[in-house]
Amino acid sequence: MLSHSPLKYILPIGIFIALFFDGSISLVFSHSLFSNYYFIPQLTFLWLFFAMFFIQRINIRIELWAALAGLIFDMYYTGIIGVYLFIFPLAIYIGKKLYKLLSVDIFSAILIYFIDLSIIYLLSFFANKLQNLTSMSDSFFLVHVLGPTLIINIIFLIILYIPCQILFERLD
Repeated sequence: MLSHSPLKYILPIGIFIALFFDGSISLVFSHSLFSNYYFIPQLTFLWLFFAMFFIQRINIRIELWAALAGLIFDMYYTGIIGVYLFIFPLAIYIGKKLYKLLSVDIFSAILIYFIDLSIIYLLSFFANKLQNLTSMSDSFFLVHVLGPTLIINIIFLIILYIPCQILFERLD
């Protein structure tokens, strides 16, 4: 149970730190550094993904944590409540279903994370298009936003996989 685990403190602290680093890294990887390409880090979702991927013995409702993180993400970064509030738990849910089909290793983590991030950014883009919040073309989004975003986030996954695996296994 989560009530007797140090994860009840580590999980929300990790979400808060990841939210902070999402904004900080976004500033570093702004378009002025890479002209027409936009690298959008998603460390908040990566932290939730690692929790979903590595925590096995503890009965944790990661979808609820994803909804809370999505709500905070919406309030702080987008100003429109609802997009990430629903997309984060949906991506975690789909990730859990895929997780049951694959083994727990870095290759399956990359595949599942790639699918989850694609879902997050595609749904977010189309939600923004429906609300006329973006005039970006679909092809520009795929080439200049989604592609670089997937690359940088997969790099973060590869770099943080072993340290987070060790952390979650010690806390599990």
